Amino acid sequence: MYKHSIYIAGIALFFFIQSAFVVASEKQEQKPTDGNNRRTDGLQIMTAVSERDRGKDYVMSTSWVLTKKGRATNRMKYNEKRKNYSGHNDFIYKSIIRYTFPPNVGRRAFVAWNYKDKQRTLWYWVDRMTVGQRTTNVEFLRPPAESDFSIMDYIDVNLQEESHKLLQSETYKDRICHVVESTPQNKQIKYGKRVSWIDQENLTPLKIDYFDRSGRPWKTLSITWQHIMGVWFWKKAEVENAQNDYKTFIVIEDVKVNVGLHDREFTRVALARKKF
Repeated sequence: MYKHSIYIAGIALFFFIQSAFVVASEKQEQKPTDGNNRRTDGLQIMTAVSERDRGKDYVMSTSWVLTKKGRATNRMKYNEKRKNYSGHNDFIYKSIIRYTFPPNVGRRAFVAWNYKDKQRTLWYWVDRMTVGQRTTNVEFLRPPAESDFSIMDYIDVNLQEESHKLLQSETYKDRICHVVESTPQNKQIKYGKRVSWIDQENLTPLKIDYFDRSGRPWKTLSITWQHIMGVWFWKKAEVENAQNDYKTFIVIEDVKVNVGLHDREFTRVALARKKF
C-alpha cells in the first residue's frame, strides 16, 4: 500500500512538472501586451495603423509646394479618388489621381491598384491618349513639386514590404506615441529605414523620420490631422530634407468621405474621361 502511494505521488509530481513546463513555455512564447491585453509588438501596431477605419471611399484635392533654401520653386495640385477594399479580393485600395496644376502637367493621370499580397498595378494617361497604358512606375508623370517626396513611395508602402520593431513609447506633441522602426524588405523602396511616432489613441502617425541606405538621417515628415465624418485624414504635412535643404509642404484642401464610388471609376478606360 505504501509503495502504491509513492507510485501515485510520483505520477502526480511528474504531471505537475510537465504542466508547469508547458505553462512556462507558453508564457515565453506570448507576445508583449498592454493593460488591455492587446499585443504591442511592432508588427501588431503597424497592422492596426494599416487597418484603421479610412472610410469606404473618398475624394480629395491636394496642393504641394517645393521649396529650396526657403524659396518656393515649384507648385502643383491634383485631385484624387480612392476606394478602400480592406483586403477583399486581395485589394487594399484602388486610386485615380488627376493633375490639375501647373498647366504643363495638367491632363495627366494615373490609376493604381494596390494589392495585399502582390505588387501594385499602374496605368497612366496623358493628353490625346484614348485609353490608359500599363506601366511599372509613374515617375515621369510627377511634376517637379513632387520630386523630393512621393506619397506612393514613402507612405503607401504595404505592410509586408517592411519588418517592424517597437522601440519604445514616448510623448510627442502632448500625445502618447508608439515609436516603431520599419526596415524595408523590398529593395525597390528608396529609404534604408524609417522611424514612426504613432498616436496610441488614434493610430495615426504624427512624425516619420527617414534614413538613407547608409543610415544617415534623410527626411522628416510631420503630419497634422483632421477628423472628417469619423475618419482621420491629413490636414497638412511638411517634409524636411536634412541632406539638401529642400522642404515640401502638402495641404489637403477638400475631402468628401463615403460618396459611393463605383469600381468602373478606377479602370484604364476611366483615365481618358475629361470629367473627374
